[in-house]
Amino acid sequence: MPTLSSSLLYSRQYLAEHGLGSILVLEYLYFLLQVQDGWNNFQESLTLAVKEYQSSGIHAKVNESIQTAFEQYGDSMDDLCPILVHIAKENQLLSKIPTRKG
Repeated sequence: MPTLSSSLLYSRQYLAEHGLGSILVLEYLYFLLQVQDGWNNFQESLTLAVKEYQSSGIHAKVNESIQTAFEQYGDSMDDLCPILVHIAKENQLLSKIPTRKG
């Protein structure tokens, strides 16, 4: 499976990148399964969701936004948590879901 984060260290920033990427991919996967054959194509749909996250440019945008947030606020979770939620909301893949066939 492709990696979702470009960071090499297991810092809070790395965890935020990986965690947010996972949330965005899983959210996309959930809705993708609603318009396809559901659980019958789970692995195929998961692979598609990860590829879409990476190839759409959202992966880079999310990581850049997280890096900026950490540069600005350091490791202050009180400041970072609302910003990370905002980054997730702003970068949802839902607009990329294909329409239901048939």
